[in-house]
Amino acid sequence: VQLYINMSIEEPSRSKTELIHLTYEGNFQLECTATILKCQTVESPTITKEEEINEGKDHVVMVYLDRTTMHPQGGGQPSDIGVIVDESQGILLKVDKVGKIGGFSDFEVVHIGRLMNVSGNDIVDHDIVSFSPGSAVSVSVDADRRRLLSECHTAGHVVDSAMFRCGQVLPPSKGYHFLDGPYVEYRGVIPPNERVELLQKLKVAFKELVDENIETSIETLDAGEAENVCNRLAQNFDLSCYGDGDVRVVNVGGWPCPCGGTHVASTADLKERNWGISGIKCKKGVVRIKYNQNTT
Repeated sequence: VQLYINMSIEEPSRSKTELIHLTYEGNFQLECTATILKCQTVESPTITKEEEINEGKDHVVMVYLDRTTMHPQGGGQPSDIGVIVDESQGILLKVDKVGKIGGFSDFEVVHIGRLMNVSGNDIVDHDIVSFSPGSAVSVSVDADRRRLLSECHTAGHVVDSAMFRCGQVLPPSKGYHFLDGPYVEYRGVIPPNERVELLQKLKVAFKELVDENIETSIETLDAGEAENVCNRLAQNFDLSCYGDGDVRVVNVGGWPCPCGGTHVASTADLKERNWGISGIKCKKGVVRIKYNQNTT
């Protein structure tokens, strides 16, 4: 799931944003300092096919930074929210969405939201007060939302590991790590008479992986090494889109795969909210394993 700006908006020249969350240490970093590269004020841009940001608002502000701790929507994970503060001007951006403009590897990150003063009041005249290129700002991620989304994404990877433990090494085709009904999909077929038993086995395997307190690892590998690590058991991942570039590999519950999302430190971090597998659905060669928090 990528987040793209309506291209009727004038697209500024691209400049790369350092995504701090991509390193292991950065995955847990919620704040950073950054420099404004550019800033645009636009009239309610459509940023996904389904929704508009700040519907009913006259303007939103789009800010581009040289670096950020915020995770842009993509890879099946929603974006972070938070604030960008320019203390010298006494203004902040209440960030509602973080997205990408561009292609798979050639993109820049945009932070989208409402411009406010530090007292929390909306700024109406953006021609007088706004962010200026070159200004130093502080970036802060909403910690509660980041934690919940990281748990949700990690739980999706635990589903992968549980599938492997249950002897189902199927190529994954989609991960939906949103809170309104997360699931992981695989290419393949589970015979109808085996589904109930498999579901019970998956629930047990998921719980065992959580109880085993397996630490998450995050590393950046060259394409060849990533191919060997991620496809050592079966040809599950097509890494051709990375070309000769590096691949971020996340290992959750002993199952490595290419991933750009945020994660919790250990499978045991899924215990408090009682994450688990909740259902299975098979249709037209696709196996969907549903999972959620507060499972029984």
